[in-house]
Amino acid sequence: MSKQDIYIAIDYGVKRVGFAIYHAETNFVFPLCTLDRSVKKTFFENLTILIEKHKPTALIIGLPFHEDGSPCITTSQVKNFANSLLRRYPIPIYFMEELLSSFDAEQDMRAMGVSAKKIKKNVDQEAAVKILKSFLDCPQKLPYTPEKNIFYSTNNKE
Repeated sequence: MSKQDIYIAIDYGVKRVGFAIYHAETNFVFPLCTLDRSVKKTFFENLTILIEKHKPTALIIGLPFHEDGSPCITTSQVKNFANSLLRRYPIPIYFMEELLSSFDAEQDMRAMGVSAKKIKKNVDQEAAVKILKSFLDCPQKLPYTPEKNIFYSTNNKE
């Protein structure tokens, strides 16, 4: 990792996608925004603006599984989304295993006394923060390619 690295984490959802950002220079992770997915064209236009503005050196996508470690329906959707990103943007992509990141983010926000309205507005980007922090804690990082289905786990297994 270099001081110039900028990572954007993605908490993929069917309706909304949350984003968080990490600047290696400052060593901080921040929630960035949430984009609506209801109109695919608009979503990708906004994502392109986001990428052009922040110029990330990598994208980290939360890869969901069932509690027993088996793939869920969203696992395939996230992989398809990653392949779509690879076609659009020449940026390395990493998967980070995630389990209940949105649920955990919501519980944390509720415990801090955040209103239900603010939770709904920010939970996806807070989940992206959790994904990004988990990824930064992983010692070895290899980018995703469709040929190599690599992801990272909170258990640091590949």
